[in-house]
Amino acid sequence: MERNTPYTSIESSRLANQTSPLAAGEQPASRDLPVSLLLGDASIQNRLLGQYLLDYGICRSHMGAPSQLGALLQCERPALIILDIRSADRGVATILEDHAGAATGAAGLPPTILINLPASVDAEQFLARREIVGAFHDNEPFENLLSKIRQLLAPGEAAGRRRQREAPVEALTRKEMTVLQALAQGLSNDHIADKLSVSPHTVKTHLYNAYRKIGCTNRVAAAMWAQRSLRPKRL
Repeated sequence: MERNTPYTSIESSRLANQTSPLAAGEQPASRDLPVSLLLGDASIQNRLLGQYLLDYGICRSHMGAPSQLGALLQCERPALIILDIRSADRGVATILEDHAGAATGAAGLPPTILINLPASVDAEQFLARREIVGAFHDNEPFENLLSKIRQLLAPGEAAGRRRQREAPVEALTRKEMTVLQALAQGLSNDHIADKLSVSPHTVKTHLYNAYRKIGCTNRVAAAMWAQRSLRPKRL
């Protein structure tokens, strides 16, 4: 749930089943990504979330215990804090107090998202805090959380994604659609070329033309567009 926006029901299984469309060696330079602090226990779910955000070129996530927030803010300037309130760390309660900024020695916290609220907890009590911009129950779809993080870290991408969804599939050639479908499966250019019996250069040409038609500027965005807009096709 986020301020003024109702959310219907983060599922760990959904997160674990997400696959990155990034081919080996094509991840964006992590130093160019915004930084988030992922505060909570070093659980599988939290590690997967941090890796997912990095793989998709959304942000770098530095993990730490909630009680370490003050120290982390002295050496990092995060664009976002993601707080797992299921953590048994005493710092969770401190952060959630009204005087959390003073308690951590910070003039004010960066935008903060709470995750894994129990279903019985009313998120509105947290959303009254200015710095808390989103609160998600543990049974909400992962896509809701991801959408909110993208909105906060790259607000200009929202309009671009709408244009991508509206891009006509009919404008693509059969080869371009096939290459995009393979891209969505996480295949490398060399693998796609081998499957289609063409050269890697030809694959790059198809991708370039497809990017232009669907309004994408990189491999990740194109793969996500293909996952949404094209029927899956195994090569």
